[in-house]
Amino acid sequence: MTFADIIARLRSFDEEPFDGHAPAIYVAEPWSPASEAVVEWSGEKGGIPFNRKPLLYYLITVREALQFFGADYDELVETGEVEAMCAKLGYHTTQKNAQRSARVRRDIT
Repeated sequence: MTFADIIARLRSFDEEPFDGHAPAIYVAEPWSPASEAVVEWSGEKGGIPFNRKPLLYYLITVREALQFFGADYDELVETGEVEAMCAKLGYHTTQKNAQRSARVRRDIT
């Protein structure tokens, strides 16, 4: 399955979090629409699936991804914007991770 396949079918993966775990998206670098990807249950803080080749990185939970795209999600998928959605979500996640890293560095110093 590819990153684009998952983004196009996010609603089918959306399940209620259970016992501190939630369905999460894992993607191989470079996080392009054609990158290998899976949805697996994960702890709320992420982690990576074991024994995966290529290595898959935690991106975001399915529910967070749906919230990120908001009310426009279905229309974007229907109009063929899935590749742009992958790029936008990848960029958003990269920026969010950079902000977290900056806060951690600031707290350490």
